[in-house]
Amino acid sequence: MLTFVLLAAVAMHGIGHVLFVGPAIGFADWGSGHSWLLTGLLGDGVARTIAGAIWVSAGVLFLVGVAGFVRDADWWRAVTIAAAVISLIGTVVYYDGIKQPSGVAALVFNVLVLGALVVARWPSTTALNS
Repeated sequence: MLTFVLLAAVAMHGIGHVLFVGPAIGFADWGSGHSWLLTGLLGDGVARTIAGAIWVSAGVLFLVGVAGFVRDADWWRAVTIAAAVISLIGTVVYYDGIKQPSGVAALVFNVLVLGALVVARWPSTTALNS
């Protein structure tokens, strides 16, 4: 049951990234399209394009990682780690505290995923095979 809840949480986090694609491509104005770091350096259009790529790739990779876990694929951990790193970078680079208060929750979730997978090496392969 715990595994199902954790998989659902990771999948929902992945799906949640689609909410930031709208602002990145200019269809909505609730944050994550403007970067405090990149917009001034590269211009608004390039920064928004990068944001769209970040949010789509992180979301897809989280979902692929969950699917890989369910299928007991060897690569699921690496894909999920990549998703969390991309999401973490996007959250930091595109964070707007006023328009995006959920950014803190996303940041914490990504750190927890990385901590579980990289530091604690959880879930272990023995737990997965039982």
